[in-house]
Amino acid sequence: MGDVAATVAFVDEEPNGLADMLGGLIEANLAQHPERRALLKPAVVGITAPDAGVSVTLSIAPGRVRVANGLQGKPDLLVRSDSDALLGLSTVPLRFGLPDAFTREGRDVTEKLLRGEVKLRGMARHLGALTRLNRLLSVR
Repeated sequence: MGDVAATVAFVDEEPNGLADMLGGLIEANLAQHPERRALLKPAVVGITAPDAGVSVTLSIAPGRVRVANGLQGKPDLLVRSDSDALLGLSTVPLRFGLPDAFTREGRDVTEKLLRGEVKLRGMARHLGALTRLNRLLSVR
């Protein structure tokens, strides 16, 4: 990819709050950490926050991320969580691209997964996509 910056494009003229937040976070992280462009491998990720009534689909490909309102098609990976937990995921320390269970924050995320407060569909088949997404969204 050389010196070409990765692009984050919003599909909808008016992105919903979740789309705007996630797209902006990915865009800022790619600008601040250009080496994260290597994380842009083909995957479709749906993220939904039922408490806020919003969903987003991230279509990831080499050099680009497309952000769309709502769930589009059948995502490889589907994350379902309340909006507070989604916001917290961007600040959780990671180990190998997953929440670090050796930290309090990482254990909190693991507990939410075990209690069903954060649900992941497709994690077993698309673990690589999950770890890359975590690293793309991480502000650390």
